[in-house]
Amino acid sequence: MILMVSVRLAATVHAYLDAYAPTNILIRALRTTEAQRLALPVSAVLTVAYGLLGACLTSIINSDGPGWLNPIALLCAWNTIKCGWVAVCSTAGRRAIGQRL
Repeated sequence: MILMVSVRLAATVHAYLDAYAPTNILIRALRTTEAQRLALPVSAVLTVAYGLLGACLTSIINSDGPGWLNPIALLCAWNTIKCGWVAVCSTAGRRAIGQRL
């Protein structure tokens, strides 16, 4: 019973985040055929931006900053990984179909 409730809760949270989280909406938009040529530059810029923001937040936290910045730094790290993966996949997709980079 507990397992069923936790699986249903996880599925609900996943569906909500997939529909309303800003980076998920952006990545879904970049995967369309019209925006495929913008996927690499946009995701590369976002990867660097999220990485720098996460590094700044981590340095603030390490210099006795407020603890509530920890989840935001973790979110920046996750978005860095997510946007970096989109950049890698868009590059690999272009090479697979024979387009010029």
